[in-house]
Amino acid sequence: MMCGGSLGVLGKARSQIQGGVSGRGERRPDPRWEERAGVGVRPGRGGREPGRLGKYGCSQQGSRLVSEWESQRSAGEFDRDVVRAQVRIESHRFGEGSFTFVARRVRERAHWPETETRSMFDNAKRVRRSFRVARTGARIYLGYKRTQRKVRKFPPAAAAAEWEQRHEAAAEALYQLAVDLKGMYIKSGQFIGTRTDVVPLPYTRSLSRLQDQVPARPMAVVRETIESQLKRPLEELFATFDEEPIGAASLAQVHRATLPDGREVVVKVQYPEVAGLVRLDVRNLRTIVGIVAWREPNFDFRAVVNEIGSQVPLELDFEREAEMTRRIRANLSGVPGVVVPRVIDDHVAKKVVVTEYIHGARLLDRERLESMNIDRTAFAKTVAEAYGHQIMVDGLFQADPHPGNILVLPGGRVGLLDFGLTKELPMAARLGFARLVIAAGDRDPHGIVAAFRELGVKTKSEEPEDVLPLMQLMFDARPIDAPQAGELEVRRGAMRANPVEAIPGDLVLLGRVIGLLRGVCASLGAPLSPMQMLRPHAERALAEAGAPPAAAAS
Repeated sequence: MMCGGSLGVLGKARSQIQGGVSGRGERRPDPRWEERAGVGVRPGRGGREPGRLGKYGCSQQGSRLVSEWESQRSAGEFDRDVVRAQVRIESHRFGEGSFTFVARRVRERAHWPETETRSMFDNAKRVRRSFRVARTGARIYLGYKRTQRKVRKFPPAAAAAEWEQRHEAAAEALYQLAVDLKGMYIKSGQFIGTRTDVVPLPYTRSLSRLQDQVPARPMAVVRETIESQLKRPLEELFATFDEEPIGAASLAQVHRATLPDGREVVVKVQYPEVAGLVRLDVRNLRTIVGIVAWREPNFDFRAVVNEIGSQVPLELDFEREAEMTRRIRANLSGVPGVVVPRVIDDHVAKKVVVTEYIHGARLLDRERLESMNIDRTAFAKTVAEAYGHQIMVDGLFQADPHPGNILVLPGGRVGLLDFGLTKELPMAARLGFARLVIAAGDRDPHGIVAAFRELGVKTKSEEPEDVLPLMQLMFDARPIDAPQAGELEVRRGAMRANPVEAIPGDLVLLGRVIGLLRGVCASLGAPLSPMQMLRPHAERALAEAGAPPAAAAS
């Protein structure tokens, strides 16, 4: 009876979704959901089996599964299996509106708890999230294909203008997707927005705006996460706790507080829903860029997305972040002028980490920097010293470098924050990068090609004159004040003529460090070359390993 009753409920719900209300006083879902999905159950015609869902799926398969389950499982088990199968069908076909209707009707008949229905509703939301990503990706791809056909007979200047418009439209679509879906997409957008070596300029202009697009979660959510993770009331853990966060990022937000012993601390709290969404989002991104790379080899961003996909989930483990912070703090303890916050060991959990508060000015706070009257060139060199030591001496470095993670401390000292995203480099990668630093500083094209090969970079042409523009774009060795307005587009054109076929994830993250160092020099007005600042560490790493320098390696 239970089986028949459940099938009756599902059949009745299906008929109401498809054709109207069959019972008095029962709500009818908005038919626009069905129209929007572009699918519907059609009667059999032209040899098609009754109940087939057009070209989008087949209810016959579901019916066969139901028959098999019914013969093998108890009434109670079968009841729930049918509902879960139905949930998958309805959520894919109709979206949230019809899904809510079906789930509510089933729960009313089967007496399911609210939490189980909510879990199914979350699954439907994830389906819609995946659909939104796929739809945006398809629109961007088709837009590029249209432009590709359109500009075939255009003169170069007109074609360049048309491509610029296409890049701007695609970048804006990605920006809006990230703002709407948040989480991993904001993180990915922020990452891509810093990569002038990988993406066209309109992408960096649009996606750089994502730094300010993360809304903070309410205090009730923050309290619940802290207390459930640290197993104590908030009032026992902290003497004071500022409800207004001092920062909200893509995966977590940070609050200022004081411990019962009076120490000032910062409390980093992970958003409760983000862990489950990150796995889904990484899968979606990998699928889309894989399809694009297969269809359009010149638009292969798999290395970038693979590195994001392998590293960002690690950021969700705050116990790992605490351990990385301790290790880097110990590694840099002998580097003069560099400060890393201390971890409060008994205030660490999977989704909460507490560190000491460091008083300093943000790198972009120009007014405070003016009042501190620091030696800006010396400060930039200290930042390079910190990263050079991490990369080539220790082999463990902060892989999410941006101005928000650097503080200017009294006396011109450097404060480094946030070690959620860290990277350990094998010795081979450290030595390969050291050779690249030396070859780039010497502007030795043959040494650069040899270092690229050692690191696993593959380009369509490996002739030195063809590879040099890629190195210049990723690891520009010139001082920051050197003229570059027109050169950037020239290099981009050279890269389009000689596209990158493979680039290891390690090098993607190392490129971000170089970008950070150039940004630090630019914001401070220090005319320094990042590669030249890293050179002493490169030479030290090669000497300690007994490895040949770049020239010998080439």
